[in-house]
Amino acid sequence: MAQSEQKGRYILNTLLVVMIGQVGCLTLVVIMASVFLGLWLDGMFDTKPVFTLILLFAGIPVSVLLMLFVSRRTLAKLQEKYETKEKEE
Repeated sequence: MAQSEQKGRYILNTLLVVMIGQVGCLTLVVIMASVFLGLWLDGMFDTKPVFTLILLFAGIPVSVLLMLFVSRRTLAKLQEKYETKEKEE
């Protein structure tokens, strides 16, 4: 395996790890925001688990959409860099 190919694989692996980290952090932020906002709303209106459960279930599609957005953006950047590198050679 040529050194440039190894470097390319290293960059790809690093980019994928960063993407997975971003998706994980975004998912955690959505869940935490849902829980805290739900608990606050439940405390304000004295409806113990209602708002928390609604926001948690609403957070699932939001989290999935954020995952898709981040993944597509990262893969588009990767493809752009790959096409640029291919044109230079």
